[in-house]
Amino acid sequence: MLRRQFAFTPALAAASCARQVEPTGWPARWDRILVRKAVEASDHRYDPDKAMIQAILGPEYRYHTRLRECRAHPTRDSLDYALLLLEESSKPRVARAQAILDRVLNLQVVDPSSKWYGIWGWYMEEPPDKMAPADWNWADFNGSLLLLTEFRHGARLGDALRARVREAIRHAAYSVMRRNVSMSYTNIAVKGTFVTLAASELLADSELGAYAHDRIVRLARAIDETGSFAEYNSPTYARVSITNLTRIRMYVKDAGARRRAALIENRFWLHLASHWDAARRQFTGPMSRCYSNDTGYPVWIEKALGGRLGLANPENRSAPAGGNDGETGIHDYLCPAGLIPRFLTPAPGVEHRELFIARPATSGTSWFGRGFSIGTANRSDFWVQRRPLIGYFGDASRPARVIQPRVIKDGYDFSSALFFSVQQGPRVLGLVNFRNPGGDKHISLDPIKDGRFECGRLFLELDFEGLPDGFTADAAGGVLRLKSSLLQARFQVISARFGSHQPEMKLTPSTQSLTVTLDFKPADAPRLVRWSDIADAHAAFALELTDADGAFTAPVPAARHVDDLIHLAWGPLELTGSTRVATAGEQNDAFIERISGRPVAPVRLSQDPLE
Repeated sequence: MLRRQFAFTPALAAASCARQVEPTGWPARWDRILVRKAVEASDHRYDPDKAMIQAILGPEYRYHTRLRECRAHPTRDSLDYALLLLEESSKPRVARAQAILDRVLNLQVVDPSSKWYGIWGWYMEEPPDKMAPADWNWADFNGSLLLLTEFRHGARLGDALRARVREAIRHAAYSVMRRNVSMSYTNIAVKGTFVTLAASELLADSELGAYAHDRIVRLARAIDETGSFAEYNSPTYARVSITNLTRIRMYVKDAGARRRAALIENRFWLHLASHWDAARRQFTGPMSRCYSNDTGYPVWIEKALGGRLGLANPENRSAPAGGNDGETGIHDYLCPAGLIPRFLTPAPGVEHRELFIARPATSGTSWFGRGFSIGTANRSDFWVQRRPLIGYFGDASRPARVIQPRVIKDGYDFSSALFFSVQQGPRVLGLVNFRNPGGDKHISLDPIKDGRFECGRLFLELDFEGLPDGFTADAAGGVLRLKSSLLQARFQVISARFGSHQPEMKLTPSTQSLTVTLDFKPADAPRLVRWSDIADAHAAFALELTDADGAFTAPVPAARHVDDLIHLAWGPLELTGSTRVATAGEQNDAFIERISGRPVAPVRLSQDPLE
């Protein structure tokens, strides 16, 4: 078995922190096309009466906001649109951008004595004090957009509006400093570092500057604790982080801050390259935060690779629904040259292990096979943004062909469900159990109160999406055997219980998908669930993947129960965990993972310090 290795030196990082020439395969006109298409995609959303972008909100749950089934005007989208209008530079476009800025600046909380000082609501219709709760990240997001507006187009705004933009930047930066977010909140830690660094230089503010320079040192030290990122392998938020490190490279002048930011930027690219499945052009698992299982057509990565990825280019692709490819057009994304081959050339037979979080020790394992990849976190949860286990199979065609487990309560991912695993190659031994206290739809913003909740149905499902025609699946003897022309899978529920109920595996095939379901609480059971009444709540499983022409090699898994613990064994893989509902700390303390009788040792992504 091979393990990915890459010698990455500070000298290489420093050498790659600025683009010297136009990258091969990425002509400058593509940037202009991206901006134009993004502006045109947003034009139809512009509401001239409100001088803001408008959006139609549906009835579905969204954390932070109480707005449902209405028309609303998002502040961040409006500022983003204003910035791109200024890039277009025509008089009508500039006038519209000025009107938007005038409107949105008035929506910022500017009273320093306010709890919500320096932030905006998500929507004009819902100021921060009406939200559920307010999102302090809007100081970082909107502050960074205003900084770009000032740096790139300040002279176009007129003296009065420009002064107001600078004042809004000051309020946002001081809000960021007042909040002083944990450096483990990776994307906001990076974004707020850009905001405070850039604002301190723009405003010649020594207090803000001292904070910003201390902050980037603390950010580097937080990453150095493990060599990687607490918000690990998160496609959307890795982009947010790299974008703001790119902004530091483009706009911040201080040499020390630029040097540290360059080292962090290159560490991010090493982290992403280590999880990139080049055969399928996707990030394989595990993922700390994810909004879509399909990377789609990542033009920002395409630009960073100098147009070499080959998925799409701005001339043959329309703007996405979110419109954020315009951001790519104004940022100098740059992947270090030594890492580019890892995004382009498949490396089957490679296993990558990486430590993400020091306490409790949280690591990921990713296996890159010929016809598939699969990755797991050794400990995680089933919040809707988590991907504790996710795999991809087939080729690089879109949409992605995906393997993913979920725990679902009444149609939405259940945050109180926890995931523990040990993986070697394409084999995963896993345990699902539950925490109390814990969250319902959100890990912290939607807590379950008093250990009780109403529930129609609660179940574990394993989805195979994108299967080819002619696949077969059966569950004889309680073991799923899936065969197809792209992939084979074997999935066994080793042990499962939910109070007095013993869940049974059910298969639901469709034209190009298969769903394996394990009902913890069936729909016909009483609606009220009290954790105190559930003595045992768990599901233990073994999953093995192989190519279409491969063979399964692992033996039959076994389980042994001792009091509230379950001991699982499957060939060289061993896992111990709790079967009772307990606090997250107690569940983590009970978890033990071993391979070939030895504890699984943490592996750092890099030994090089970021100082």
